[in-house]
Amino acid sequence: MSRSSRWMAGASTALTRPAVTHRFLAGVEGVRHLPSDTPFVLVANHSSFADHLVLDAVLDALRDTPTSYLTKAEAFVHPVRRRWTQGMGGIPVDRDRPGKDLLAAIGGVFADRGALVVYPEGTRGPGWPLLPFKDGAFRFAVRAGVPVIPVALWGAQHVLPKGAWLPRRAQVRVVFGPALPDDTALSRPQRVTALSEAARRALESLVDTARTSPGPQRARQAARELVHRAETVVETMLSRTDHLPTARRMQQARLLLALARRTDPDSFTVPDTPLAADARTLSARLTGLRALNAPAPLRPAMLRGVRRTAEAVLRAHPDHLMARYLLGRWHLLMPRALGGCRRQALEHLRHAARLGAHDTRYPMAYAEALMAGGRDGEAAAYLHSILAAPAPDARTADRRRRAEAHYKRLAGVGDPATPRT
Repeated sequence: MSRSSRWMAGASTALTRPAVTHRFLAGVEGVRHLPSDTPFVLVANHSSFADHLVLDAVLDALRDTPTSYLTKAEAFVHPVRRRWTQGMGGIPVDRDRPGKDLLAAIGGVFADRGALVVYPEGTRGPGWPLLPFKDGAFRFAVRAGVPVIPVALWGAQHVLPKGAWLPRRAQVRVVFGPALPDDTALSRPQRVTALSEAARRALESLVDTARTSPGPQRARQAARELVHRAETVVETMLSRTDHLPTARRMQQARLLLALARRTDPDSFTVPDTPLAADARTLSARLTGLRALNAPAPLRPAMLRGVRRTAEAVLRAHPDHLMARYLLGRWHLLMPRALGGCRRQALEHLRHAARLGAHDTRYPMAYAEALMAGGRDGEAAAYLHSILAAPAPDARTADRRRRAEAHYKRLAGVGDPATPRT
């Protein structure tokens, strides 16, 4: 991809992604069905040029790897439009005679663990009913052995109708469905036919869902999935093996929280709801992480908001695990002159260690706080529980190594297998 293509796409998405997220999206549902970094074919109904822009904004928040779009060859004729389309991930396709270059390009997308977006209707339709399907998307999926995931968009046809150049005020709802069943015992042509028929049934159902305003339960479930996805992004960012820059992860998490608020605004209107509490705490956590990398003079002001948020959440939800953990860390980090209190830190971290005993980060935080206060005997018991827990990932294994070093120092022995009293 040329530098000019990247520049044009970057300038475009700097405008379109925030506009879609904060102005045109009514909600995003079913994100649990979408993998973050494995290849698949995404089949969508197609009623507007705005479909591309909406999916680009949503997938930018949900995906770690690039997204490509099959695009009609005519879009690559004009030099300026060609560069923009290439920058946006467009792959030219001759709908009458797809050739080897197309197959090679699609193979490259899947090799990079990317998603390939295909509109099986082949052209923009009225929105409803769906036009007849072409089978290209399903042939590509069967050939590569990747799943097919359906997604419905409703409202994009009102944002940017055919022939319109400027967007109109309307709301778009996006609904992802589960991967389509693929019977590998069938022959390749039979699999393609079966996937095409399953995709049509799935998209008809998903479009019907997208057309109807969700009730409170449906909206809350969709928003909860988005908040959970944001939490997963933060945990990935803090792992020892993440391949994306921290700034990108922070942006991704904040985008997902914004999508959650758009999807279920009622739950966020009242700050004491469990969903709002989770989102507020995660936002405070992001602020705290950003503050740790900020210049020292700016940190106290940034961290004050973390404390206020955690205390507000705990007033409504005294057993909120992350709020307890954040407030304990806050009191450890801040000097006494700025409000830090070791006694309160220990209280909050003890509560977090009890609530989050299944996750070694919370007992470790409490054990290290106990050691800092000279309470080595109490710390040893928590360190031993960390050593007895499984370490399935690099971050947990690193925590176990720290616990082992602490325990050996406290016990004065080389084998931490048996705790001393």
